[in-house]
Amino acid sequence: MATRKIHDPEHGDANAPGVLRTPLARVDGVWVKLEYLNPSGSVKDRVASHVLQNGLRRGTLRAGGEVVEPTSGNAGIALAYWAKRFGLLAVVFMPENMTEERKTIIRAHGAQLVLTPESEGVVGAIRRARAYANERAGRFLFDQFDDEAGVEAQAALGREALEQARRQGIGDFDAVIAGVGTGGTIIGAGGAIKETHPSTRLIAVEPEASPLVCRQLFARVCPPPALPPLHDYPMAVCHLQEGIGDGLVPGIVRRHRALLDDAVLVSDQEALEETHRLNRAGHPVGPSSGTNMVVARRLAEGLTVLTFFPDRMDRYRSLPEFKGF
Repeated sequence: MATRKIHDPEHGDANAPGVLRTPLARVDGVWVKLEYLNPSGSVKDRVASHVLQNGLRRGTLRAGGEVVEPTSGNAGIALAYWAKRFGLLAVVFMPENMTEERKTIIRAHGAQLVLTPESEGVVGAIRRARAYANERAGRFLFDQFDDEAGVEAQAALGREALEQARRQGIGDFDAVIAGVGTGGTIIGAGGAIKETHPSTRLIAVEPEASPLVCRQLFARVCPPPALPPLHDYPMAVCHLQEGIGDGLVPGIVRRHRALLDDAVLVSDQEALEETHRLNRAGHPVGPSSGTNMVVARRLAEGLTVLTFFPDRMDRYRSLPEFKGF
């Protein structure tokens, strides 16, 4: 079944490869892909549009069908946005304690939002989304934490950054830095860059309160998580770096562990201070952008470093830490 042709004057045809192009900008000595400029406001636009287009082309999705997604916010917003444009119904499972802005945006795009218990964290949303998808044939589950389609979509982001770097005469990237939510950006975009330039270091970033990649994949001695573990990871975590550190090591990251050169922890205080600084400087970004920049700025002197501003501030303003932005 053919996909519906979507045209956007800024981003081109949504069915065309490379449609979601964002600027590569120099910010405080760091090269940054401004992913918050994507249509629904985050890097997850790349994943959602890619997954839905492929599903429609292959016949695993049909017009009017249901697409099921567990999320902490950005992927659900992106899925709702793109599902509406492709004539699909998005059913989004999200922990109830996520910000009201995220809930409002998801519903505004016509999606059905299922709120899951705060105590279960994102892991509970994943479990409930899988159960719902399995209840009826024809429901299409996109499990962003485990699906290789997310890696494929983010690989295009890495190739795009390489092309822009070449055109701007930047040269090779010495390091790529990204916070780990699903792991799609560091594995997909970083992996594509490392494939071209094997000496590029891929550095995963986590909140101090959720050091699961550091502990489980790098055997680091880290502070204990905020809540006691269940099934080898905490069901919920308490930190302010929303969008990353969701309380599990995603399957994507486990399978591609060999690509990672290091994992670094960032405190809430560091991340919030950097997020505030970026917003005051005119970059309306969310807390994971601050997290990324904390590490990128540490390494930028004498090196060519790439990182990402994954999303924008509009989905966090109700949080006390970001009032006024």
